[in-house]
Amino acid sequence: MKPKRILASAAVMGWAAIAAGCGTPHPGHAASPPRSSAPSSSPVVIAEAQLHPRTDPGIQASATLVWNRENQTLTVSLDAAHLAPGRRYSVVLASESDATGPSQALGTVQADAHGEATWMTTVQQVAGIPSSGWQVELTYGSDVLASGGVHLVPMSGQVPKSLPTN
Repeated sequence: MKPKRILASAAVMGWAAIAAGCGTPHPGHAASPPRSSAPSSSPVVIAEAQLHPRTDPGIQASATLVWNRENQTLTVSLDAAHLAPGRRYSVVLASESDATGPSQALGTVQADAHGEATWMTTVQQVAGIPSSGWQVELTYGSDVLASGGVHLVPMSGQVPKSLPTN
């Protein structure tokens, strides 16, 4: 992962830990037992996608996804280079197995004067990862310029088997 993406992922995981209470007891509640190190113990799943160009072979893009099963949020960040300077692009999350299936436009990103773009958003109420897996697409109008399947970043505490590991 790129340094910016590692910092963003760490920040999101830290925020998730704070939101979950970091395991500290709350007044009036009994202290909960420590979380086990079993694979199902982590509330956060981190995944990434390397987007492959479909039209312009010069486009380079990658995405990091952080899904928190406890608060059902999905944070998506994208880094892209060699885009048309100043142009706005859409970022789409789609079901990987069926290109005609449901997809969700996550937002738009604008390339800077050098054709580079960095972008992040958080989507609320994401109950789970589809069994078919996800793919991230960078689009301009109705054209998919680059896309890539989402793969889990191997780490302890990963649960979903729906996304392939690298």
